[in-house]
Amino acid sequence: MKLSTTIGSAIIIACGSAAYAGAVVDLAPSQFTGGLSGIMNTQMEELRGATLVDYYQDFSITGEGDRGESALYEGTLMTRIVRSNQTGNLHFNYRFMAGNDQLEGMISRIEVSGYDGFQTRVEFRNELTSPGDSGPNSAERSLDGDMLNFDFGTDLATGEESRFFFAMVDTDTYYADAATATIYLQNGESVSLSIYGANPAVPTPGALGLLSAAGLISVRRRR
Repeated sequence: MKLSTTIGSAIIIACGSAAYAGAVVDLAPSQFTGGLSGIMNTQMEELRGATLVDYYQDFSITGEGDRGESALYEGTLMTRIVRSNQTGNLHFNYRFMAGNDQLEGMISRIEVSGYDGFQTRVEFRNELTSPGDSGPNSAERSLDGDMLNFDFGTDLATGEESRFFFAMVDTDTYYADAATATIYLQNGESVSLSIYGANPAVPTPGALGLLSAAGLISVRRRR
Protein backbone atom coordinates (compact mmCIF):
# COMPACT_ATOMS: atom_id res chain seq x y z
CA MET A 1 0.00 0.00 0.00
CA LYS A 2 1.17 3.53 -0.63
CA LEU A 3 -0.41 6.25 1.45
CA SER A 4 0.07 9.75 0.13
CA THR A 5 -0.77 13.28 1.26
CA THR A 6 -0.28 14.81 -2.18
CA ILE A 7 -2.73 15.34 -5.02
CA GLY A 8 -1.74 13.40 -8.09
CA SER A 9 -3.63 12.08 -11.11
CA ALA A 10 -6.87 13.27 -9.53
CA ILE A 11 -6.23 11.07 -6.47
CA ILE A 12 -7.08 12.93 -3.27
CA ILE A 13 -6.30 11.57 0.16
CA ALA A 14 -8.65 12.83 2.86
CA CYS A 15 -7.34 12.82 6.40
CA GLY A 16 -9.56 12.26 9.41
CA SER A 17 -9.98 14.88 12.12
CA ALA A 18 -10.99 12.78 15.14
CA ALA A 19 -9.05 12.72 18.37
CA TYR A 20 -6.81 9.70 18.85
CA ALA A 21 -6.51 8.06 22.23
CA GLY A 22 -6.35 4.55 23.52
CA ALA A 23 -4.08 1.69 24.48
CA VAL A 24 -2.10 1.59 21.25
CA VAL A 25 1.33 3.05 20.49
CA ASP A 26 1.49 6.28 18.50
CA LEU A 27 4.66 5.70 16.48
CA ALA A 28 6.14 8.88 15.03
CA PRO A 29 8.91 8.89 12.40
CA SER A 30 12.27 7.61 13.76
CA GLN A 31 10.62 6.25 16.92
CA PHE A 32 10.99 2.79 18.44
CA THR A 33 8.78 1.01 20.94
CA GLY A 34 9.57 -2.17 22.81
CA GLY A 35 6.24 -2.07 24.60
CA LEU A 36 3.90 -4.01 22.32
CA SER A 37 1.82 -6.26 24.55
CA GLY A 38 -1.44 -6.79 22.66
CA ILE A 39 -4.93 -5.33 22.87
CA MET A 40 -8.54 -6.53 22.69
CA ASN A 41 -11.30 -4.69 20.86
CA THR A 42 -13.20 -4.48 24.16
CA GLN A 43 -10.41 -2.21 25.40
CA MET A 44 -10.75 0.23 22.50
CA GLU A 45 -13.98 0.82 20.61
CA GLU A 46 -12.09 2.32 17.67
CA LEU A 47 -10.66 -1.09 16.79
CA ARG A 48 -14.05 -2.45 15.81
CA GLY A 49 -14.90 -2.11 12.14
CA ALA A 50 -15.87 -3.56 8.80
CA THR A 51 -13.43 -5.64 6.77
CA LEU A 52 -12.90 -4.14 3.31
CA VAL A 53 -10.57 -6.81 1.94
CA ASP A 54 -8.63 -9.91 2.93
CA TYR A 55 -5.64 -10.57 0.70
CA TYR A 56 -3.34 -13.61 0.87
CA GLN A 57 0.16 -13.86 -0.56
CA ASP A 58 2.00 -17.17 -0.54
CA PHE A 59 5.76 -16.77 -0.29
CA SER A 60 8.92 -18.76 0.20
CA ILE A 61 12.41 -17.86 1.37
CA THR A 62 15.42 -19.82 0.18
CA GLY A 63 18.99 -19.98 1.36
CA GLU A 64 22.23 -21.93 1.16
CA GLY A 65 22.37 -25.24 3.00
CA ASP A 66 24.48 -28.39 3.11
CA ARG A 67 22.99 -29.50 -0.22
CA GLY A 68 22.99 -26.13 -1.92
CA GLU A 69 20.16 -23.64 -2.14
CA SER A 70 16.91 -24.89 -0.67
CA ALA A 71 13.67 -23.61 0.85
CA LEU A 72 14.04 -22.35 4.41
CA TYR A 73 10.51 -21.07 4.94
CA GLU A 74 7.15 -21.35 3.18
CA GLY A 75 4.00 -19.62 4.35
CA THR A 76 1.34 -16.99 3.68
CA LEU A 77 1.16 -13.28 4.49
CA MET A 78 -2.42 -12.13 5.05
CA THR A 79 -3.35 -8.46 4.75
CA ARG A 80 -6.73 -7.36 6.14
CA ILE A 81 -7.92 -3.78 5.62
CA VAL A 82 -10.57 -2.64 8.10
CA ARG A 83 -12.60 0.58 8.32
CA SER A 84 -13.24 1.69 11.90
CA ASN A 85 -16.90 1.93 12.83
CA GLN A 86 -16.09 4.81 15.16
CA THR A 87 -13.85 7.06 13.04
CA GLY A 88 -14.23 5.73 9.48
CA ASN A 89 -10.44 5.56 9.22
CA LEU A 90 -8.38 2.60 8.06
CA HIS A 91 -6.52 -0.15 9.90
CA PHE A 92 -3.97 -2.27 8.04
CA ASN A 93 -3.74 -5.69 9.69
CA TYR A 94 -1.09 -8.29 8.86
CA ARG A 95 -0.71 -11.93 9.82
CA PHE A 96 1.70 -14.80 9.09
CA MET A 97 -0.08 -18.09 8.59
CA ALA A 98 0.20 -21.61 7.16
CA GLY A 99 3.93 -21.92 7.82
CA ASN A 100 5.51 -25.19 6.73
CA ASP A 101 6.68 -26.82 9.96
CA GLN A 102 8.91 -29.22 8.01
CA LEU A 103 11.32 -26.38 7.21
CA GLU A 104 13.87 -24.89 9.55
CA GLY A 105 13.44 -21.15 8.94
CA MET A 106 12.04 -18.88 11.67
CA ILE A 107 10.55 -15.44 10.96
CA SER A 108 12.32 -12.62 12.75
CA ARG A 109 10.68 -9.42 11.50
CA ILE A 110 8.77 -7.70 8.71
CA GLU A 111 9.19 -4.25 7.16
CA VAL A 112 6.13 -2.67 5.52
CA SER A 113 6.27 0.58 3.55
CA GLY A 114 3.57 3.13 2.74
CA TYR A 115 3.08 5.18 5.91
CA ASP A 116 4.79 8.44 5.00
CA GLY A 117 2.83 11.52 6.11
CA PHE A 118 0.32 9.85 8.43
CA GLN A 119 -0.21 9.51 12.12
CA THR A 120 0.35 5.79 12.63
CA ARG A 121 -0.50 3.75 15.72
CA VAL A 122 0.54 0.13 16.18
CA GLU A 123 -0.18 -2.97 18.29
CA PHE A 124 -1.34 -6.56 17.87
CA ARG A 125 -4.62 -8.33 18.70
CA ASN A 126 -4.68 -10.73 21.62
CA GLU A 127 -8.32 -11.69 22.22
CA LEU A 128 -8.75 -15.28 23.34
CA THR A 129 -10.64 -15.85 20.09
CA SER A 130 -7.96 -14.24 17.90
CA PRO A 131 -6.04 -16.68 15.72
CA GLY A 132 -2.30 -17.11 16.02
CA ASP A 133 0.36 -17.86 18.59
CA SER A 134 2.48 -14.72 19.05
CA GLY A 135 2.51 -11.04 18.24
CA PRO A 136 5.52 -8.77 17.61
CA ASN A 137 7.25 -7.50 20.73
CA SER A 138 8.56 -4.26 19.25
CA ALA A 139 8.04 -1.85 16.39
CA GLU A 140 10.13 0.88 14.79
CA ARG A 141 9.40 3.56 12.20
CA SER A 142 11.93 4.86 9.69
CA LEU A 143 13.25 8.42 9.81
CA ASP A 144 11.12 9.47 6.84
CA GLY A 145 8.04 7.79 8.34
CA ASP A 146 7.43 5.53 5.37
CA MET A 147 8.57 2.16 6.75
CA LEU A 148 7.30 0.20 9.74
CA ASN A 149 9.38 -2.62 11.18
CA PHE A 150 7.57 -5.19 13.35
CA ASP A 151 10.01 -7.44 15.24
CA PHE A 152 9.07 -10.85 16.71
CA GLY A 153 12.48 -11.57 18.20
CA THR A 154 12.61 -15.35 18.63
CA ASP A 155 8.96 -15.71 19.70
CA LEU A 156 7.53 -17.00 16.41
CA ALA A 157 8.69 -20.61 16.21
CA THR A 158 8.83 -22.59 12.97
CA GLY A 159 5.31 -23.62 11.95
CA GLU A 160 3.59 -21.15 14.31
CA GLU A 161 1.20 -18.45 13.09
CA SER A 162 1.25 -14.84 14.19
CA ARG A 163 -1.49 -12.82 15.77
CA PHE A 164 -2.92 -9.97 13.71
CA PHE A 165 -0.55 -7.00 14.10
CA PHE A 166 -1.72 -3.68 12.76
CA ALA A 167 -1.16 -0.04 11.86
CA MET A 168 -4.01 2.45 12.36
CA VAL A 169 -3.77 5.55 10.17
CA ASP A 170 -5.56 8.90 10.30
CA THR A 171 -7.14 8.70 6.85
CA ASP A 172 -10.36 7.26 5.47
CA THR A 173 -9.21 6.95 1.85
CA TYR A 174 -6.04 5.67 0.28
CA TYR A 175 -4.26 4.95 -2.95
CA ALA A 176 -2.11 1.89 -3.51
CA ASP A 177 1.15 2.76 -5.23
CA ALA A 178 4.22 0.53 -5.19
CA ALA A 179 4.60 -0.52 -1.57
CA THR A 180 6.62 -3.47 -0.31
CA ALA A 181 6.60 -5.92 2.56
CA THR A 182 9.99 -7.50 3.29
CA ILE A 183 10.02 -10.57 5.54
CA TYR A 184 13.24 -11.59 7.31
CA LEU A 185 14.27 -14.89 8.86
CA GLN A 186 16.48 -15.23 11.93
CA ASN A 187 19.52 -15.95 9.73
CA GLY A 188 18.99 -12.76 7.70
CA GLU A 189 17.55 -14.30 4.53
CA SER A 190 14.50 -12.40 3.25
CA VAL A 191 11.86 -12.03 0.56
CA SER A 192 10.06 -8.91 -0.67
CA LEU A 193 6.42 -8.89 -1.69
CA SER A 194 5.39 -6.05 -3.99
CA ILE A 195 1.98 -4.38 -4.03
CA TYR A 196 0.87 -2.12 -6.88
CA GLY A 197 -2.17 -0.36 -8.24
CA ALA A 198 -5.64 0.63 -7.07
CA ASN A 199 -8.84 -1.38 -7.42
CA PRO A 200 -12.05 0.73 -7.47
CA ALA A 201 -14.33 -2.21 -6.62
CA VAL A 202 -15.13 -0.97 -3.11
CA PRO A 203 -16.19 2.66 -2.50
CA THR A 204 -14.65 4.71 0.30
CA PRO A 205 -15.95 8.04 1.67
CA GLY A 206 -15.11 10.73 -0.87
CA ALA A 207 -13.19 8.45 -3.22
CA LEU A 208 -12.81 4.95 -4.60
CA GLY A 209 -9.82 2.86 -3.75
CA LEU A 210 -8.86 -0.62 -2.71
CA LEU A 211 -5.48 -2.16 -2.22
CA SER A 212 -4.64 -4.86 -4.71
CA ALA A 213 -1.49 -6.83 -5.25
CA ALA A 214 0.00 -7.78 -8.57
CA GLY A 215 2.87 -10.17 -8.42
CA LEU A 216 5.40 -11.36 -5.93
CA ILE A 217 9.06 -10.50 -6.21
CA SER A 218 11.23 -13.19 -4.71
CA VAL A 219 14.23 -11.18 -3.65
CA ARG A 220 16.65 -12.80 -1.23
CA ARG A 221 19.09 -10.65 0.65
CA ARG A 222 21.07 -10.59 3.87
CA ARG A 223 20.95 -8.01 6.62
